Amino acid sequence: MKKKLWLGVFAALAFITQAFAAPELVIYHTNDVHGYVFHEIGNDGKPTRWGYDYFKALVDADKTPNKLLLDAGDVLHGQAFATARRGELVARVLSMVGYDALAAGNHDYDYGWRRLAELRDEYRLRFVAANVTAKDGGDRVLAPYAIREFPNLKVGVFGLSTPETVTTTDPRNVSELSFGGAADVIEIAHQTVKYLTETEKTDLVIAVTHMGSEAYCEPSSQTIASSVPGIDLIVDGHSHSEIKSGIKIGNTLIVSTGSYFSNVGRVEARKTESGYEFTASLLPASESASLTPNPETAAALNALKAELEQELSVVVMKNPINLNGQRSDVRSGSTNLGRMLAAALVAGTGADVALINGGSIRDSLPAGDVTKGMFLTVMPYGNYVFTVEMTGADILAALNHGLSKPGAGAFPQFYGMTVTARKTTQKLADGTDADSFAADEVKIGGKPLDMGAKYKVATVDFLYSGGDGYTWFGKYAYEEFGTLEDMFRAYLTGADADSIKAVDKTEVLFVK
Repeated sequence: MKKKLWLGVFAALAFITQAFAAPELVIYHTNDVHGYVFHEIGNDGKPTRWGYDYFKALVDADKTPNKLLLDAGDVLHGQAFATARRGELVARVLSMVGYDALAAGNHDYDYGWRRLAELRDEYRLRFVAANVTAKDGGDRVLAPYAIREFPNLKVGVFGLSTPETVTTTDPRNVSELSFGGAADVIEIAHQTVKYLTETEKTDLVIAVTHMGSEAYCEPSSQTIASSVPGIDLIVDGHSHSEIKSGIKIGNTLIVSTGSYFSNVGRVEARKTESGYEFTASLLPASESASLTPNPETAAALNALKAELEQELSVVVMKNPINLNGQRSDVRSGSTNLGRMLAAALVAGTGADVALINGGSIRDSLPAGDVTKGMFLTVMPYGNYVFTVEMTGADILAALNHGLSKPGAGAFPQFYGMTVTARKTTQKLADGTDADSFAADEVKIGGKPLDMGAKYKVATVDFLYSGGDGYTWFGKYAYEEFGTLEDMFRAYLTGADADSIKAVDKTEVLFVK
């Protein structure tokens, strides 16, 4: 009995010693930053985004000898800092931070694959993608993997880009490339893991993937984990999934930080008798409050920001009419700017109707010269355009959700349908009255909304992911286009004066 007791004590002590032992390797990871490179503070005084200067400070403060920095893609495109010079400013900062490997996300191809290769070469960025090949000859256009060697530890990191890239960037950007299908990706992952373990003799195999972990992702990171043995860790992006402590599938741990630098991921690897064990955590941006930003990275960011501000003063087009984006107006009724944005989505995607939230419009756009900076002021979020095929019943539900919230950012701006709504008054919990609207009649293409029929609806990624309480879009598979800003600018510069005037004068919301 005593012998068994002591054996149990020794086992417990061994477990505790192992759990608190210094890790052999610490992995810091990011994904779907989308150009949010700066440290940001919210209205409550707490940090809401890390910024690369604080991220660099975090990594430098960790005195673990063996560290690995990984990014799971969609880092070169999104906010104006990223798009103004087609990814160059972000690439400069990434080279200072010192990433060991980066997956190529679908939006990293948004400037064309040759531009991605240029930035890789000029700034020595280790973009990896084992499944991306040239259609002419089959050669890989990015390195399939990267090797990092530490004392007594050799790590192989291979990359995978989602096959959805062929439709989630402009197809012309990747027309010369093949990404394979789901089965191809899994087979390539098998081959790469075998090569890394048998030929390179790596101790750990990590996949940095821009695949996504949601059901609509094909293949998802979960599918890869369950189909490809031998991957120790998957650092994932694409679906903006926030996985707090990782998802374990078989012997593979999947991690993802969410998006927009709201979190940083940290994974500790400890050697055990049976291999390596991983402990994953997310570090929210609020934890950056205790840090001092890395001075070199902060200085570079500030200098580039000043440089960018000069560029943002450049005139990019002439606006034919004043477009009303006043906060109080776009959150309580239809405005010509709201209609123009929605009309741009209809024209740019071929949708039957478009619906966005009034809160995505942050200012008016005056007639006359329009600068890059003015576009950023009006649309600062870098939203991407999605289309879904959804039922009339769900269109009505989403519409009424927004109409019920006058004054809130959820209030809808739309085009392609006309809505007759009734105004009601609700009594709030504090006894005050609040106005609300509900649709009595909806017409699309001049015909009454058919509850059972499906319509092609254009919206933005924020609403698709449930932003402002819109839960209906996310029920359907989506097709992704470019940014709202790019589509709007193309529409305003390409449409004739009569089309602009027609949208300006067309009433789509009638309140009785």
